[in-house]
Amino acid sequence: MDRISDLPDEIIRLIVSFLAAKDAASLLVTSRRFRDIYTIIPDLVFDDTSKLQGTFTDFVSEALARLETTTRIRRFSLKSQRRLLDQDRINHWLRDVLNHRGVMDTEICIYGGYGYTLPLEIFTCKTVKKLELGRQIFISVLPQNALLPALETLIFESVLFCNLGDCAFQAFLSACPVLKELIIDGMCWETWEWSGTVSSQSLQRLTIRRDMSEGFNGLYVPHYISFDTPSLAYLDYCDFVPDGYTTVNFESLVEAKLNLHLMVNDGDILSSNATNLIQGIRNVKILQLSSPNTCETFNVFRDAIPVFEKLRHLTMTHDNAISMRFCWRFLPFLLNKAPNLKTLVIEDGLHYVKEPDYVCECLSGYSCLLTCPVEVLEITLWYGGRTGELQQVKHFLGKLSRLELLKVYTWSESENLRIQTDIQMFPRASPNCRIQLSYI
Repeated sequence: MDRISDLPDEIIRLIVSFLAAKDAASLLVTSRRFRDIYTIIPDLVFDDTSKLQGTFTDFVSEALARLETTTRIRRFSLKSQRRLLDQDRINHWLRDVLNHRGVMDTEICIYGGYGYTLPLEIFTCKTVKKLELGRQIFISVLPQNALLPALETLIFESVLFCNLGDCAFQAFLSACPVLKELIIDGMCWETWEWSGTVSSQSLQRLTIRRDMSEGFNGLYVPHYISFDTPSLAYLDYCDFVPDGYTTVNFESLVEAKLNLHLMVNDGDILSSNATNLIQGIRNVKILQLSSPNTCETFNVFRDAIPVFEKLRHLTMTHDNAISMRFCWRFLPFLLNKAPNLKTLVIEDGLHYVKEPDYVCECLSGYSCLLTCPVEVLEITLWYGGRTGELQQVKHFLGKLSRLELLKVYTWSESENLRIQTDIQMFPRASPNCRIQLSYI
């Protein structure tokens, strides 16, 4: 017997008002009466890049005003490239959506600036599971009752925090007890006023991307950063290396992607210290070192490289052809500390000094390859199998005694036969090694 259907409409609306859109949607099949008194909108997206009749703010206000009081919204997105939106109207929209619509996914990408203050309902919504805030929104104070009990994914795009005393950033994280993923995109620590601490007991995935397009301009203020994230399994971290990392709690870390840049001025390293960070990732199984700057960081702090007992997969990538000229002096130190490494991937080309026909003298120091446990090696021939490239392939083949598969990728399809023939003629330390050549 369907007892809910016998209830008055007002009682049914009250019950549904406490449910998130996903849960409320499942009730639609319980009674046909629900379809008459209740509506769910899966996606409600407002983007001012679309052609509209009238102003953008009028359009949004009219659209929301037409909604029935019982209408629920699963995903609400507000995007605007305009810098002079009416703050009061924006907050009126957000309060309506957050308080009465059972929203689960909220995206607010607007130009905030110093004059815009988010409504407090942003920090107390009980239904939202994913929240994205972006474009110069400043956050300074959170309400004392701040709590987002369902929030699992939090994304900041060029958001700025400005409260050093109470640290609004850490207060935000503390208000998210079940947070699983945090993405900080377009970050500039020097524009933040914060404690320098990223702390969350529940966090499993962390992405921090700094805009490196302008490089180091000398205005960066060094400081210390702490990571207290014992449940973290995935880290994607791009940043200038600060004075140091006070705490690095990555006990559960499985995969790490690092793009680290030392703070250098006129060739001199300033106060960057990556020691604790490098030692803190000792439990990773998958490690990607992006850009030659990361390799240089590992070289400068090679004495800090721990024994990577669990490391199985190592990837090295480059930004461009020029970056291939950076020396790989750190590689022997890293390989010697990876006793169980199975796969080595060298993306976007090998290492050169001047031209692809020359081989760097650092290659002669790779005696560590004789005892390296790598079974799968993937190499990209950026210049289509030039002399220097093939000499490096020959070097790896002649020393990796446990190698089972060599995958070679090339951009030059016309040279595939020649490259295949040359590589097949190279002596191999592992007689069982298969060679696979592919065109990109």
